[in-house]
Amino acid sequence: MTITSTTIRLICGLAMLALIVCSACLGEGPTGEQAGHTPGDGVFAEPQSVYSGAPVEHAKYPNGGIFNKAVLTRIAQTQAQKPKIVQVTDKVWVLVGYHWGYVAILEGAKGLIIYDTGDDIKEGKEILELAQSIRKKPISAIIYSHAHYVHGAKPLVEAGKDVMVIGNRNINRNMLESGGLGAAIPELAPVLMARTFEQFSFLLPDEGPDAKAPTPVGTEAGFVPVNTPVKHGQKMTVDGVKMVFYTDFDSDTDDQVMVYLPESETVLNNHLWPTFPNFYTLRGSVYRDPLDWAGGIRLMRDLNPKHLVNTHSLPISGKEKVRAVLNAYYDSIMYLYDQTLRGILHGKTPDELRYWVQLPKALADSPNNQMSYGEFSYYPPYIYQYALGWFGRDAENLNQIAPDERAAKIVAGFGGKEKVKGHLRTSLDNKEYAWAAELGGHLVRVAPKDKEARQLLANALRNMGYNTEATIPRSWYLTRALALEGKLHIPTIVLPEAEAVVTASPDTYVQQFRVRIDPRAAVGKEQLLAITITDSKMSAMGLHVRNSIAEFIPDVAKHYRKPDVKIELPHKAWADYYVGNIKLEDLLKRDGVKTDDAEALRRFFGLFDTADRKRFQLVPPA
Repeated sequence: MTITSTTIRLICGLAMLALIVCSACLGEGPTGEQAGHTPGDGVFAEPQSVYSGAPVEHAKYPNGGIFNKAVLTRIAQTQAQKPKIVQVTDKVWVLVGYHWGYVAILEGAKGLIIYDTGDDIKEGKEILELAQSIRKKPISAIIYSHAHYVHGAKPLVEAGKDVMVIGNRNINRNMLESGGLGAAIPELAPVLMARTFEQFSFLLPDEGPDAKAPTPVGTEAGFVPVNTPVKHGQKMTVDGVKMVFYTDFDSDTDDQVMVYLPESETVLNNHLWPTFPNFYTLRGSVYRDPLDWAGGIRLMRDLNPKHLVNTHSLPISGKEKVRAVLNAYYDSIMYLYDQTLRGILHGKTPDELRYWVQLPKALADSPNNQMSYGEFSYYPPYIYQYALGWFGRDAENLNQIAPDERAAKIVAGFGGKEKVKGHLRTSLDNKEYAWAAELGGHLVRVAPKDKEARQLLANALRNMGYNTEATIPRSWYLTRALALEGKLHIPTIVLPEAEAVVTASPDTYVQQFRVRIDPRAAVGKEQLLAITITDSKMSAMGLHVRNSIAEFIPDVAKHYRKPDVKIELPHKAWADYYVGNIKLEDLLKRDGVKTDDAEALRRFFGLFDTADRKRFQLVPPA
């Protein structure tokens, strides 16, 4: 499993994975009371969880995968059930249902302008064919809504001359640094990638009850860099079409471009989704600020458009209808944010906020507020931890015993492993899956090789996967269940391909290598390695091991200490070693690799973890 152009395309394209057949969870999370709210009073979206005994009717994907049938009615309100071309105005069309991202086609004076380009070259070619079935004109410009639908650009650009590639000034950087993934800390991108595989059903089987949600299969990526960056409020006439660009408000990435067409009063955007915004994605990413997202919604509302064209949701026409939908979306976002802050002011902890903040039913019933992607209960603790960190002011949690020790005491308190198994069976019979999963987690910590214990936990998680109305947790639950049964391996990291390392600046992955140092192996050691990438213009870089840390030195010649050992090598050779394609001994035999002291070099790299590409993990030094 490696990061390929297909992988990146899938990651970008799966930002709204399988929404056509996913769910509409309204107010997820176990039952809990908040001020003025009695569960079942009809005012708030009923928080009684499908994980704790609520009745659930199941359906199956074409591949046999089981999911909560409740999704089918809600998602049809905001997503196309069949591919079609929707004409919004006399010069604006939208391709809906063909791809995960909807594509807008604008007719210019001489050519066609495409807003979003699909997930890969194959989709780009199909978009071109569909666009020219509307108007037989060349492509004059493409506009990226954000970094997730840029990989179909190549065939579109090739179908024109001097094509303008319009986008946020951040897109080129984001695509170069992380392929659009949005890693908050670059060194952790391999973990983010591994978690992405787990989140988006990549590890699930192709057929059967645990089968993955319908997933697009990527081919070749065709991103074309932005050659016409735009800024907030910028006015421009593109091939005869007057446009105003807005870039200040982020949604799920920090490279959004919203477009207003004043002549037809149309807004093109990636802010109104077919579901409630996924503020916290379980794979991890940069912080998604609800205020920013809401600000984009308010901007669109205040433009008072007649037509709203959305990257993931069906277009909406009619000023009153557009305003009503945007108000409901804005109000729900701000309800989440403001009531989370209110809960914090009331002294609620992150976990308590999961149950204390529930959407009012009137807001939850708005079609675009359905919870068929993520779950509402994730978001309040996410906001809390961004603002205040993990500590909820319960002093008893400041220094808890280790998780394994806690599990042992809990299992012992229940009367031992067999008694816990009895409790688990009873909980499963009562459909108390959330409690069974929590208790089963403790049991498996205590008895990690006990097949029955692992199976009981797997059963709890599998039922949670079948019962959830959201695609993201379904994948996590089922992946973990299959791993417990020994049917798949969950990777710890997924490293980039060597080609991706070579594409980056040479200092990028030399610097990131520092986090692989094993502190026990490096206790009391001090060594400075000089690294020269021979096919670059950069000065010799360094890694200075100093008593269990490795400091990156951008220019060894300017460092206060002379190097103990040197290595000169091509960028590709370093890339292959970094990602685990070759071992150190193979590296030393590569053409163009030179060192002044092979033994010293072996001792130096012996202080660091090595990449095991087959097992998707780092291996500490022996």
